Amino acid sequence: MNMERIRRSTYGAMGLTFLSLLFAANAYAAIIQNSNVDTSPDAFIGDCGVPGELTACIGGWNLDNVDVVLRYEDGLEFGSFDEDSGIYSLMTYGDYFESSVNGDEGQVMARITGKDWPVGEPNAIKIVTGDSDVSHGKPQNCIIGSSFLSPDNSDIEDANFLDSTHPQPVICSSPFQTHKRFKVAMLPASVDDIDSGDGHGIDLVFNVQDETIDPEAEDQIALRSYQVFSKINNYTGRRLSGYKLVIGTGRGSEFKSASESNIEDRLHLSLGRGEGASGGHENLVYDGSDIFESDSLATFSHGLFGAPDKHFTSNGFFDMRTAGFDVLQGCMSTADGACASYSNPMTEEGLPELMASDMIYSTSALASHYHETLGVIEGLPLGEWLPSKWQPKAVFFDEDNDPETDATLIAWWDGNNWRGNYDEGFPVIDQTEIDWLAANPNGLYEMGDIEDVLNLGINYIIKVGNGIPGGTFTVRIIPVVSNNQTPPAWCTGFFGSCYEPPYGATTQAEDASESDVEVVSAAATDDGGGCTLSQNGRLDPTLLLLFVIALVQIFWRRHSSRAS
Repeated sequence: MNMERIRRSTYGAMGLTFLSLLFAANAYAAIIQNSNVDTSPDAFIGDCGVPGELTACIGGWNLDNVDVVLRYEDGLEFGSFDEDSGIYSLMTYGDYFESSVNGDEGQVMARITGKDWPVGEPNAIKIVTGDSDVSHGKPQNCIIGSSFLSPDNSDIEDANFLDSTHPQPVICSSPFQTHKRFKVAMLPASVDDIDSGDGHGIDLVFNVQDETIDPEAEDQIALRSYQVFSKINNYTGRRLSGYKLVIGTGRGSEFKSASESNIEDRLHLSLGRGEGASGGHENLVYDGSDIFESDSLATFSHGLFGAPDKHFTSNGFFDMRTAGFDVLQGCMSTADGACASYSNPMTEEGLPELMASDMIYSTSALASHYHETLGVIEGLPLGEWLPSKWQPKAVFFDEDNDPETDATLIAWWDGNNWRGNYDEGFPVIDQTEIDWLAANPNGLYEMGDIEDVLNLGINYIIKVGNGIPGGTFTVRIIPVVSNNQTPPAWCTGFFGSCYEPPYGATTQAEDASESDVEVVSAAATDDGGGCTLSQNGRLDPTLLLLFVIALVQIFWRRHSSRAS
């Protein structure tokens, strides 16, 4: 169906002629921007409010279906966030925030988060416009996380993220690993009652204003492009086979895609194909190349899956191959001429042609140890896109003892053994070595979850022009539920529950649980009427049931260990 839509869209003669004229002649471009931009002479690009005051960027991201909450490090809610002014309560190290995206009935569909204070501030998403330092023909505007630069990357002397006199915000052209991406944690409500296929939409709404451009000015544009920096993370409780993005207007049950509203000429999505450039700044030449590499449109962490490049000096922990999905542009409408192609405004010949698509969707998974495994490796492949309840455990080394930097993954649990990495051939690591690390007095080693196997970094561009109805548009994120919900090798308990790996003092956890069962059994035969007896000396059927379940659990675990 999608390929048929693309075929009809690309070759619809009427739509092609109409859009070619529109994109060539239109002298207007809409703008998404923060409503409280700092316009003072010493302001940085991306500054909002007054430097030094607790004011976040607002006005670009529409918060009508969003609740912003501040939390202490222990998770307790505190203070407030004013959606009209961007003013929020005083935060300190370790405090964080959550922006909950609600559905029609008030159910929380997703949580949008950024970095904890002082690296980031509410509400997770801000708009940046006019960043001329971008490269490779990328848009000079972006929808990006609400993070701030570290001392290593900032231009100011006392830089320390938000704990500075004038914090410098992260913008479109900021260096690698400066926390540009906001995270969209897709929650169970987004797949409620879905056995397989498309889940329910998570609606991110943005405000947009018409803006007139001088019709006689050079380099006039009909559309303004925004690169989106985000990750979509699987907290749905289900394995996913991919995702979809659809752009349109309205939200919830009133959402309508751009092509179904016949406004895709002024509102559509792009994967940056044919829109790239070589050179930089004054020497920029649009040459019809792609802005993003074909295997970087939807990927899991390069530190886990990827070959050495300018940012990484070694292969990923699990594979040198990139993990993620192939991605295509498509059209929601099946009408002739919908989402038609149009001449490339950046190149002299108008080639390659671009597509006014209102949908982006993943297709096949990229070949890697995430989705498939060559040979027999215990615990691999991970399978279809894992949910948070099944994220694997690992031992991490925090070499600089800094919670703001990423710790190094040194061993992972395959369900039966601790193992090393891909370059080492995934060797089994002796349990005594792991226990020694757990007992390390400096506390630099810690067992935790490999959260990055949940997080898919997606790259795409939004293009907006004047005349969008109501002055708002919606990016709808749709998780696609897999028909394969097999638990991974390390989660073989009842209903796919996961066992805690042996780590230091927990190595004897299984023996302890069996001892607990023996105590319960002894109490059941005690003449005095133990905890499994009611006051009249009769067996309590509820507690007897618990006893039976415990015995079955022991049998199950022993049977599983023999089978493995």
